[in-house]
Amino acid sequence: MKFYLSEGFKLVKRHFLIVIFLFLYQLLWGVLLYKIVSSAVIPLLMRYPDPPPHELSQILFWLEGQISLSTSSTVHEYVWLLVLMFILRMLITPLIRAGLFHSLHEDASTRGFSFFRGTLKHWKKTSLLYLVEIILLLLPAYWILPKVLPILMNAVYNQNLLLQAAPYVILWIVYAYIIKQLLLYVQFGLTGSRSSLGAVWICLRHALPVTGVALTLSTLAILLFSAFTAVSLIWTGLLALILQQSYHLVRSLINVWKISSQFSIWRSNSEET
Repeated sequence: MKFYLSEGFKLVKRHFLIVIFLFLYQLLWGVLLYKIVSSAVIPLLMRYPDPPPHELSQILFWLEGQISLSTSSTVHEYVWLLVLMFILRMLITPLIRAGLFHSLHEDASTRGFSFFRGTLKHWKKTSLLYLVEIILLLLPAYWILPKVLPILMNAVYNQNLLLQAAPYVILWIVYAYIIKQLLLYVQFGLTGSRSSLGAVWICLRHALPVTGVALTLSTLAILLFSAFTAVSLIWTGLLALILQQSYHLVRSLINVWKISSQFSIWRSNSEET
């Protein structure tokens, strides 16, 4: 596993311009989302009972919020805006994946425009697989949401009920991880003009290092996020703002590192076969 993490990090260093591009993309997206959410949430928080509420005033606050969700035209406008942003992100994500995968395959031409060539060359493949991924990830919602939604609605008044929803959420997360990893290797195969079934077999046959790499870098991302958040809460002001924005760079680097490490697993084993 250490070998694949090391090889993945070498690929990250050779494709650091892509990390910078993803950082700017995430930064712009984060700022836009922050502006939209803050413009909607801050007026809502201004209506929170002051002084600190007792149980009855909390219930009234949540009831007012639920009524606003169904009747307020402003809420509907924000919902549609978020839906449009989600659709836009769905259109951009496969393009970024196509460019990144192509750049990893053409490792020798790091100084060229392999990222943009890959976007033009493979966007149809990655877009189709991204659509398949979204459908497969949402498929369990047909069975899980009818069980979880009543629990979440009642958890507003009794937070202990959230424990009842935890098993469903955990199973959904595990299922999502398996689907995302399998489709990631399929994309390695398709963008590298190799067998997609062979790529899936590599993922399954080397499930231990595949899972180890994913868990290691995911844990690192969580720890760094916690550290950035803790420092931002302790030292508020300009330092907190800088840390919050710089975390997008760390996040982009770890995301590329994840894909690069998985790519090194696929490449080293596909060359053997």
